[in-house]
Amino acid sequence: MSYTTLLFLHVLSAFVMVTAVGMYVAIAVAVRGERHAAPALALAPVAGLLWAVGGLAVIVFGIWLALHVGQYSLTDGWIIAAIVLWVIGSGLGGRISAGYRRARADGGMSLDSATLTLTLLLVLTVVVILIDMIYKPGAS
Repeated sequence: MSYTTLLFLHVLSAFVMVTAVGMYVAIAVAVRGERHAAPALALAPVAGLLWAVGGLAVIVFGIWLALHVGQYSLTDGWIIAAIVLWVIGSGLGGRISAGYRRARADGGMSLDSATLTLTLLLVLTVVVILIDMIYKPGAS
């Protein structure tokens, strides 16, 4: 596969992940206003699916890119940082999805504070990943 195709698929996957994070935040905001809680929570499985698919694709195409491009190595600090952050984000996303499932099972009137905190941490994690990918600190 060509470099441009791999890069396109990697970036497209990142957009899918960012879309999922945006959906998680929008759902959390909507659930705070109880009137829109049930319809918003109905979108949680879609956000979870986007997070899972985007997350898997971004790591696959990212590693493929690192192996494909001669000037990058999987041992580069910024790539290791991205992989570590991806693992952290994956764990957060899984726990957030579980929190939304619990909220739907409980009638969807509120989210627990842990799910809200994890959502904020996921936003911060994804922002740091994006900064790492854009600026590639330490890359030559």
